[in-house]
Amino acid sequence: MPKTWFITGASSGIGREISLAALSRGDTVITTSRTPETHLSDLSTRGATTLKLDLTSPYSEIASVVAEALRQHENIDILVNVAGYLLEGSVEETNEEIEHLYKTNLFGPINLARALLPHFRARRAGVVANVAGIGALRGAAAAGYYCASKAALRVVTEALRAEVAAFGIEVCCVMLGHFRTNFLDQGHRLAVRGRIDEYEDVLGGIRRGFSAFHGRQPGDPVKAGNVIVRVLAGDGGLGVPAVLPVGGDVFEKIEEGCARAIGEVEGLKEVAGYTDLQGVGES
Repeated sequence: MPKTWFITGASSGIGREISLAALSRGDTVITTSRTPETHLSDLSTRGATTLKLDLTSPYSEIASVVAEALRQHENIDILVNVAGYLLEGSVEETNEEIEHLYKTNLFGPINLARALLPHFRARRAGVVANVAGIGALRGAAAAGYYCASKAALRVVTEALRAEVAAFGIEVCCVMLGHFRTNFLDQGHRLAVRGRIDEYEDVLGGIRRGFSAFHGRQPGDPVKAGNVIVRVLAGDGGLGVPAVLPVGGDVFEKIEEGCARAIGEVEGLKEVAGYTDLQGVGES
C-alpha cells in the first residue's frame, strides 16, 4: 500500500535522500522549506508536494501548514522530522542563539508532531520519526547546546512513544551517524557571535576539526535514506523500533556511552546509593 510522507529538512542531505527514496517507491511525498520555490524545486519536478514552513513559527502557523497538507492529500502516514543545524560555540559564549536553535531542533519538530497527532489518533495509525544523531548521546565541547537540543528531542520522542502506543501510533528516534552531507559546511554550521579569546586554546582544534571532517564523513546518505524509508514503511515486516541507529559509528558510540556511564558511577554506590528513609523497603 503506498504511503504518504511529510518530511522536513528535505532541501539537502539526509532529508533529501529520504524524500527521493520514498518517491522511488511510488509513495506520495510532502516536503517543506522556508523557501520551497528555491530549495525544493528539484523535488517538485520529481513529483513531491512542496509547502512553505518555518519550524521556528508559533504552533498555530505550523498547524495551518499541516491542515493545508491534509487538505491536498487527505491523509498522512509518516512524519519525518529531519530539519536541524549545528551551532558551534562553548556554553559560555552562546547567548541569544540558543532560542533559535531550540525552536529549530526541538520545539518545531515536536509542534509538528503535535499538529499531526489528532489525525493519527483518528486513524489509529501513523508514524512519527524524529532524527537526532550521535550528538544526542553525549555533550561535546564546542557543541554543547546542539547536543542538548538533540538529547532533549531523543528523550521527548521516547516519552511520546509511550504515550501514543495505545492509539496505534508508532514513534521512532533515528540516531544518525556521520554522513557525507553539507551538515558541517560553513553555510549550514552556524557559529556563535560572542567568541571569547581564552577558549581558543581549548576549542580551536575542535572548531578546525569540524571543517576538516566536512567531506570526509564515512556514511553514504543515499544508503541512509533507503534504510530509513524501508524501516519506517515497514517493508519486509519490519516493525518501527523505538531507536533506529543508522551508521556503524552510531553502534560504536552507543556501546562506548553505556560503558562510560557505568564507569563514571563505579564505586559511588557505597557513598551515595543508600539514602532511603530508614525502614523504607524493609519487610
